[in-house]
Amino acid sequence: MINGTYFAVWQRYVGILAMLLLTGALLSLGDALVGGLGGPQGLIELIPGSRFQISGPMPPQTDALEDMLITGQPEDGSVRLVPENIFTGYWLGGSMWRGVIEVADFAREESFILTVRDHFGEKQNPALVFKVQIWPDEATRNAHSPSLITRKTGFSPYTFAVSLALTGLMAAGGNFFLGHLWSRHLAAHHCGEIFRLRQTQEGMEITCELQHMESLSPGIKGAVYKATGEYLCPATIVSCEPEGVLMLAGLQNQVRLGDVVCVLPENDKDQSD
Repeated sequence: MINGTYFAVWQRYVGILAMLLLTGALLSLGDALVGGLGGPQGLIELIPGSRFQISGPMPPQTDALEDMLITGQPEDGSVRLVPENIFTGYWLGGSMWRGVIEVADFAREESFILTVRDHFGEKQNPALVFKVQIWPDEATRNAHSPSLITRKTGFSPYTFAVSLALTGLMAAGGNFFLGHLWSRHLAAHHCGEIFRLRQTQEGMEITCELQHMESLSPGIKGAVYKATGEYLCPATIVSCEPEGVLMLAGLQNQVRLGDVVCVLPENDKDQSD
C-alpha cells in the first residue's frame, strides 16, 4: 500500500489547487460585478485614436440618417458621432440606426454628452444620450476603472474569471482522476479509507469501505496507516455491515478521518501459506 501513496498526496495538492483557482474565479467575477454596479452607469470611456460602435432607435419623425440632429460634438472634431446605416429592430421591429463614435488622435482628456434627436423639438429620448469620457491613454483609463483587477493589471476581470474557472475545472478533473487511481490502488491492496469514527468504551471504532467483504470476518487483524503510508496502529474487524467494515483501532488519539486501513482476507492468507 505504501508504494502508491503518491496518488493520495497529489490528489490532495491538486484538490487544493482546484479550490484556490475556483475561489479566484469567484472573486474575479465578484470584482467584475461590483465594478459594473459601482462604476459610472452608461459612461463610454475612450482614448485617442479609438472607435466605439453604438446603436439606438430612430428619433421621432425621422426616416433618414441625414434627418438626425447630433449635438454635443466639440468644434475641433476630436470626437464625432457618425451614423452609418438603418436597420430593423430585432425585438419590436421598429427602425434602428447604428454607427460609431470616433476619437481623433489629437483628442484631449475631456467629457462630452452627445445627443441624437430630430429637428422638430420632440422630447429627447434618453436612449439617444451618450456620455463620453476621453482619457489620454490606456493606463489612465485603467487607473480610473471601478474594477480592482483592471486597476492593478490592466486586464478585464472577466478574462481572469474565465481563465481561472477553466483551469480550476481542469484541476478538479485531475483531482477526480487521481482519486479514482487512489481508490483502485486501495482496493487492490485490501485497503480502504476511514469515513467514520466513534469513541466507545472498548476504544475507537472506525468504519471503512473494503472490497471483497465476503472474504472478511470478525477477528481478522489489520493495520491503520496515514494516507502518506506512515504506520499508526493495529486494528481488528468487529463486524461487516452493508455500509462498511467496522473495526476497533488499537490507539484512540492518533486515528483521523481519511486514514487508511489494510487487512489480509482469510482466503489470501491460505494462498500465502
